[in-house]
Amino acid sequence: MEMPTEENPVVVHNGDCLDLLRQLPDGCVDAVVTDPPYGVELGNTNNNTVGGRHGLVRNSYATGGDTYEEYLVTVPPAIVQSRRVADRVAVFIGPHIWDLPKADAIGGVYCPNAAARHQWGFKNLLPVLFYGKAPDLHLGVREQTVIRSTVKAEKNGHPCPKPVEWMRWLIRLTTRPDETVLDPFAGSGTTGVAAMLEGRRAILIEREPAYCDIIRRRLDHASGTGKGSLFAGAAN
Repeated sequence: MEMPTEENPVVVHNGDCLDLLRQLPDGCVDAVVTDPPYGVELGNTNNNTVGGRHGLVRNSYATGGDTYEEYLVTVPPAIVQSRRVADRVAVFIGPHIWDLPKADAIGGVYCPNAAARHQWGFKNLLPVLFYGKAPDLHLGVREQTVIRSTVKAEKNGHPCPKPVEWMRWLIRLTTRPDETVLDPFAGSGTTGVAAMLEGRRAILIEREPAYCDIIRRRLDHASGTGKGSLFAGAAN
């Protein structure tokens, strides 16, 4: 499995994250930062579905479903493997928080304008589970574990992209400069873009070829910042 280098700081792998994670040796990356599917069975938004115009239901993923059953067989095992390959792990989590391994801390993003809706009304908090310990904590707290945000993600063809600013926050919180971060559910590649902007290396794993195309476009565009080539190689 190809690893990032100084010349090629972001490596993209197209494949099943469980298969690829098992190929990685223990402790081979410094941190895992990821936003896995939430297992809420995404579908097309319309006025006849729950949430309707308020956006509770979103466009579905490129292939396959985002069902609870699929979540259980994919996401919890991937987090277990992530904890093996990295001492520090940060995971955005949806409604199935109890299905993941017990976290060492919980933070998140507070959205005063609401990110979506759920059975109790508007969803204002997007939780993040933290495993391990923040780097250099003995030197003082560098980043807050809860941030307030009103920014929106750019539209890029993925149904649930995260804003780059959110992933930059998590990367600053979980890694030191020049360290390597892994995202086993890369989606549209926001973690890779954020890693480059923060001076880190990144390994991105995404199973959907259509989303790998989005990642390539975003990384190629971001490489125009003068920091060198972002996209490290062809999908595996």
